[in-house]
Amino acid sequence: MLNTKLLTSEKEMKAFLEQINSSDEISIDIEFMRRNTFFPEPCVIQLSNGNFHGCIDLTMNIDYKNLFKNIFDGDKKIILHSCRQDLEILYMILGYIPKNIFDTQFAASFLGFKYQIGYAELIKEIYNITIDKTEKMTNWKKRPLSQKQIDYAINDVLHLNKLSKYLNDKLIETKKIDFYTEEFTNYISDIEWNPSADSSWKKLKSINNLNKETQDITKIIAVWREKKAINKNIPRNWIMNEKEIIEISKAYISKKEILIPDKKDSSKNSKYAIEILEEIRNFSGKKVSLYKSNKRKYNSNYKKIADDLYEYYKQVSLYNEISYQIVSPKKMILNFLRNNDCNSRLITGWRKEIIDINKITEITNPYFNSN
Repeated sequence: MLNTKLLTSEKEMKAFLEQINSSDEISIDIEFMRRNTFFPEPCVIQLSNGNFHGCIDLTMNIDYKNLFKNIFDGDKKIILHSCRQDLEILYMILGYIPKNIFDTQFAASFLGFKYQIGYAELIKEIYNITIDKTEKMTNWKKRPLSQKQIDYAINDVLHLNKLSKYLNDKLIETKKIDFYTEEFTNYISDIEWNPSADSSWKKLKSINNLNKETQDITKIIAVWREKKAINKNIPRNWIMNEKEIIEISKAYISKKEILIPDKKDSSKNSKYAIEILEEIRNFSGKKVSLYKSNKRKYNSNYKKIADDLYEYYKQVSLYNEISYQIVSPKKMILNFLRNNDCNSRLITGWRKEIIDINKITEITNPYFNSN
């Protein structure tokens, strides 16, 4: 049964949640805005048990943690498609992540579908149903929502329950359910749901390409930027992007002064320069780096070995009809080579069941034996 309006009163919300609460499996999707803020702004949550479907307004002055207690506190299977951002919102609302999650996008990656396949594309491939995505970039904060927006939102959970069952059955049929469960458990446990600003430098893509001295300055500036973005609740790149951070760091190493890339607001540039210099001075004189670096020197075989390893895992992925981005993420391969880690997930757990460890040894021996 479709609830074709946005539920805005606590009474309406409780009545709908009681309708679906007896179910063991609940599908959800969350619409939010994050165009000019650091933190996402929850707007609408759609829920379905396969029979009843509805949209709840998340912008009201309501204790949502208490409202959703019976849905998310227990062992119900919570079904999502591409769960990361929705779970971040749930963490904001609840203070925790539901225990029993099934991600249809993640599951599809183990069954020969395109990596990170969209919900509409997956529904089209399996059921030949076309889902209208014209409201994808709509303003979910604006009230009232149009009927077209509400229908779009409900469509995002309308087929999730049956899709979950289809994919789960296929995982069992192909004997990949344990592969999926192990990998998804690791994926969820690796996420910092309440990350510290002090670890924000890890988001910098080119950090390991810098020398140690420049890295230290870059990390200090990245942490300063993160704290400032959080405090102002604005996107971090509105303050400074990664390229600018690295330019400032390199300039400081060579000239011992903070040179902010030319922007319109010169007074803000001066203020930022003073703040950054103060942050750097706070850590001056220390004999150890502020943050541990993963950068190390590699021999000339490194790139070739990494490429060969990647190609081997790609062939394994194709044979087993699992997305190669799942089987062999490049970051995992690089970390394996950097650390010579015999406990790496690349060669243990479910991957150990589909690879030839002797082939891995053959590929990597020239690298490890020369280091």
